[in-house]
Amino acid sequence: MIEQLRESTAALHQDLERTLIPVIKQANSPEAYIRLLQLFYGYYYPLEQYIAAHIDTSFPGGFDNRRKAALLLQDINVINGSPLDPPPTCTDIPEINDNGQALGAMYVLEGSTLGGQVICQIIQRNLPLPEITKALSFLNGYGEETRAKWDSFVLYLEGYHGTDEQKKRLVEAAANTFRQFKVWAQANA
Repeated sequence: MIEQLRESTAALHQDLERTLIPVIKQANSPEAYIRLLQLFYGYYYPLEQYIAAHIDTSFPGGFDNRRKAALLLQDINVINGSPLDPPPTCTDIPEINDNGQALGAMYVLEGSTLGGQVICQIIQRNLPLPEITKALSFLNGYGEETRAKWDSFVLYLEGYHGTDEQKKRLVEAAANTFRQFKVWAQANA
């Protein structure tokens, strides 16, 4: 399943990266970093709501401890120095009506925790502020546990026993998650 996901979404993943990397590299002021975090929040928050509503309860450790939207708000508030109202959110979320589709969307979000650690280094280099280390909880993913959490997600995916149609929808959900995140980023960066 993981290889099928990688192969089916590789070009979409690269397209999204080409959209996000310039925005990430331009996060060289507190205001620009807040805008970057708001961009991610705007897509992650509604997507996580749909995932939570449809993920199978047998998912190891549950989904709640993998949510990232609250971390994004926390980082925004640290950089801002005080709470801000939550930013606007995306209304064009991929279709998620079952566990397979939730897993497809999670593939994108969980995979981003691996790349987040690289982005974290870029932000620290571009924004050398004393408080920056306290505003990297989203980008740090799961810290030292990031690889282990990814591996446990991959193991769960490999054990997914959906029908061929459900597996097809899982892959489509991952592809649509990449596609729609790119559209959101282009419109809001």
